[in-house]
Amino acid sequence: MSQSVETAPTRPDQAPLASLRIRRHDGSEVAADPGRWARAYEQVYAEALDLSDHNDPPIEERLQSHAERPGFGLLAALDGDTVAGYVYGYTLQPDTLWWDGLTPSPAAEFVREDGRRTVGVCELLVAAPWRRFHLGATLVSGFLAERTEQRAAALIAETNNVVLGRYSDYGFTRVGTMEPYPGWRPHHMIVRDLTHRPAATT
Repeated sequence: MSQSVETAPTRPDQAPLASLRIRRHDGSEVAADPGRWARAYEQVYAEALDLSDHNDPPIEERLQSHAERPGFGLLAALDGDTVAGYVYGYTLQPDTLWWDGLTPSPAAEFVREDGRRTVGVCELLVAAPWRRFHLGATLVSGFLAERTEQRAAALIAETNNVVLGRYSDYGFTRVGTMEPYPGWRPHHMIVRDLTHRPAATT
């Protein structure tokens, strides 16, 4: 069931966010209509959809699969029926392949999962009209604030220094690199401790 979360701009430079509402969606909702979120993704990445990162597997198929995993949640910023942005992820399970291929090779304890330890953040995106208004930070903060896991992990394309810098501002630290799927670009693996939760500020 979706849940509305009260939100409002707190500074004059956030005025374009005044019409937005933040809503949480569970896996059953996303699985029932993955196309809505896939279309928003394809609009944001329209100029990069030829890259394997963005089309293999297709985002709608990826969303459908992820929505069925334990602990799935999606936090969306909506302007009426328009998706302004969203972030989603799920809880890593003991048999996860999330850490496979990470270099430098991590310690066994670092990659141990028990179904409660790590939330994998799969996507964070903001549509062009709402960029530069800190919406990404609002979504990340809101998403992580409700998680019960001890840490969050995400993958950022190795050449995407702008996004890597933003995640650094959100409290994430780089721990290595990997190729998540065959044919994808190398990605940075980043991790953030959730036992202390400083708010994202950019």
